[in-house]
Amino acid sequence: MPIIRPAGNGRELVMAVWPLIPFWTKDIKARAYNTINARAETIRTKPAFKEPFEKRRCLVPATGWYEWQDLGKKKKRPIHMCAKATPFAFAGVWDVWKGDGGPDVTGFTIVTTEAAPGIAQYHKRMPVVLDDALFDEWMRGTPDQAAALMVPYSGAIDAWEVGPDVGNVRNNRPELMDRVELF
Repeated sequence: MPIIRPAGNGRELVMAVWPLIPFWTKDIKARAYNTINARAETIRTKPAFKEPFEKRRCLVPATGWYEWQDLGKKKKRPIHMCAKATPFAFAGVWDVWKGDGGPDVTGFTIVTTEAAPGIAQYHKRMPVVLDDALFDEWMRGTPDQAAALMVPYSGAIDAWEVGPDVGNVRNNRPELMDRVELF
């Protein structure tokens, strides 16, 4: 997946794997650690994220995201969400895993925070959404400046129900974002 990171006085787009692979991982195939998301509340203390947060913050370009609304009795409804800001990106951190003799692997994770009030009915957490005015502050600011950005998005967010096919990773087509009727 593409991420954007600082490069000299500019930015560079690089391809990276999701999730971030902790530096201490011995076997890349084991994927023993859940590093898909980094919680804003603990990113500065968790060993897998602490140094990347301090030194290697990135943008994860996005057009939206999915959450699954818990309806009880083991039933969930997929919801597509998108910030109305254009462009926007998720706050992320990246690192490079250096394996035993194999190629180095650049990986990233998405930073999450509490849900914005307008979408809390669907899910209790959300990605940290940054509009373009905050891109450089996130990537180049001090850790304290970046930490101040890890808050629920205050702009408008659209949310609508989508079909259940979005829950299968083998499905990857634009129609997965199509609105379905609520019943």
